[in-house]
Amino acid sequence: MRISFVGPAHPIRGGIAQFIAILAERLQKRGHTIKVFSFHRQYPKLLFPGKEQIDHSEKRIELDIEAIVTPYNPLTWCSAIRKIKRWQPDVLIMKYWIPFFAPLYAWLTRRMKRTRVIFIIDNIDFHEKWIAGNFLTRLALGKASYLITMSDAVYQSVGKVLPRYPRKNVIPLFHPNYDFYAENISRKDARKHFGLGEGKIILFFGYIKRYKGLDILLDAMRDIPDCTLLIAGEVYGDASVYQEKIARLGDRVQFHNRFIRNEEVPLFFNASDVVVLPYRSATQSGITQLAFAFDKPVIATDVGGLSEVIHDGVNGYLVRPDDASAIALAVERFFENDDAHRFSEAIRKEKAKYDWEPFVDEMEKLL
Repeated sequence: MRISFVGPAHPIRGGIAQFIAILAERLQKRGHTIKVFSFHRQYPKLLFPGKEQIDHSEKRIELDIEAIVTPYNPLTWCSAIRKIKRWQPDVLIMKYWIPFFAPLYAWLTRRMKRTRVIFIIDNIDFHEKWIAGNFLTRLALGKASYLITMSDAVYQSVGKVLPRYPRKNVIPLFHPNYDFYAENISRKDARKHFGLGEGKIILFFGYIKRYKGLDILLDAMRDIPDCTLLIAGEVYGDASVYQEKIARLGDRVQFHNRFIRNEEVPLFFNASDVVVLPYRSATQSGITQLAFAFDKPVIATDVGGLSEVIHDGVNGYLVRPDDASAIALAVERFFENDDAHRFSEAIRKEKAKYDWEPFVDEMEKLL
């Protein structure tokens, strides 16, 4: 079967591009012919809050990728649709995570009438406010053949935002583990890389926006003794609110304020004891599945669909959102009870549930 993707791909950086690459590779290994139609640029420079949009990682998945469209420039859309139709895909797969891309996706879907169109949805309840967000979402997704959700929270939201969409065509799956990054780097070597010893280390990983709650975690650090916080990810917006709090904590915090290249990811996770997600809001989290790929327990706020994969007291802890003291208590409890081994063992036992193979099995049923 000929399967095409439209969305960000190398050299564009980010979790969405990585997800598309892993899924495309898995489908290709099953004998499907794959082509990824990527973006020339993902966002205009004026709107992109980070430093740059390019991934300079040396480690990457090799695919047939062609940049054909600029999502925010309709003048590129006609040539893009011609290139997609010329390739003659049986199936077109797209990821949906913000309404910014909705006009392009709606335009493509309505011109691929003889092609099965599948959307994999990350978010419908958006972390930032979007003018006419629900309208744009309905415009983009309303004509799709199938919608795939990766958490029950998103599945329920689809019913609210798209009440007229056929429920039987909304397929609830799960967010697979990001096992692409896993490498056998020892804890000792990973810590040596950061100049860290054998103390307690917690990790905050991923790009940094207000809803991610890093400021709350930094407040919690004042009540967590004898513990180092590794922060790995680029600030989207003003970093000063974090820098001021970090300065007060001194050398108890290492702040790597930049995009983390693929080959660096194992160093951060293997150096840490536990991953902390102090989110103010969430749907599902790719960081959770990335942590589980390294058998790392997660302490997170009980928001969105995080409780669907983080089981309190089994493979991590769930705490109240917007509560620095609750995070501090959970971290102290984790180290006092020596939960790392028990939680990691639970993750290993359940990890097969979040493997890519059953996810791709369900995808193929739709293809």
